[in-house]
Amino acid sequence: MIDENQKLIDEIISLSHHSKTPELYKSSCDSLIIATAKLIEVYNEQKKKTTRIEKNNATFLRQVDKRNIVQNATSTKKDMMLKQQSKMAAMGEMMDAVAHQWKQPLNSLTMMNDMLVDDFKDGLVDVEYINDMTETSHMQISHMVNTLNEFRTFFRPSKNADNFLIKDCVSSVEVLMKDELIKNNINLKVEIKDNISIYGFINEFKHLFLNLLSNSIDAFNEKKVQQREIVIQAYTQSDKNIIEFKDNALGIPKRVIADIFKPNVTTKQDGKGTGIGLYMSSQIVKKHNGLINVQNTQDGAIFTIIIKN
Repeated sequence: MIDENQKLIDEIISLSHHSKTPELYKSSCDSLIIATAKLIEVYNEQKKKTTRIEKNNATFLRQVDKRNIVQNATSTKKDMMLKQQSKMAAMGEMMDAVAHQWKQPLNSLTMMNDMLVDDFKDGLVDVEYINDMTETSHMQISHMVNTLNEFRTFFRPSKNADNFLIKDCVSSVEVLMKDELIKNNINLKVEIKDNISIYGFINEFKHLFLNLLSNSIDAFNEKKVQQREIVIQAYTQSDKNIIEFKDNALGIPKRVIADIFKPNVTTKQDGKGTGIGLYMSSQIVKKHNGLINVQNTQDGAIFTIIIKN
């Protein structure tokens, strides 16, 4: 229609320029008015269609945005719930570890107090005796205070990222898990150079190592492994820091190893595992721009964490 109108307008212009007949000129003008009116009608109809399309597109985009907002909110809420569950599970394990850590010092202090009373009655108490007793008591109390401080620090959120030594991070977790490792006859070897550091949040990495240690302890007990060993190594390779955590707890079942970092996946018996520990560990590594993977070895499993410098 538009092409025909344009052709007609061109003809009218030509006639108006060359025709000397008034009637013909008048007829051309009449045709121009009609053609222009049709052209305007076509334009207005097209404008209405365009407006309807734009309105429909805007409505569709608003609906898509609403769905995305709902989906993002649901995903964020789910992640927060998983994080809280992981934190509560870790807190339970830590409280149990602290209870074990305090049990021995408290028993020692009670025994020392009883000895002091009996030895005083027997006339064995002198200045040297008191000094020895005081030194031993302070040592036991200091151990309890250190354990409590580590427990409090573990759950205190880090506001700012900072450089921290991997060895210090592992040592803090080792203090908290010391009695658990002894009770379960586990030999922990730490082979980390003093100068290897990571920029990030140390408490989150403590959480990661606690998860790995707890999983290994559970695996040793469930599979009744006799000679138990965990090795934590860290070294630098090119522009990467590499942490290896390996045990001899007979490995991860093939049916779940590919999905072990997904939420709600666990190798433990019903009621004994939440299935979120390794998921949260993977999220911690990802937050620090790193990668974590796992593979079975001849004797157990090895977790490899790669963090760029």
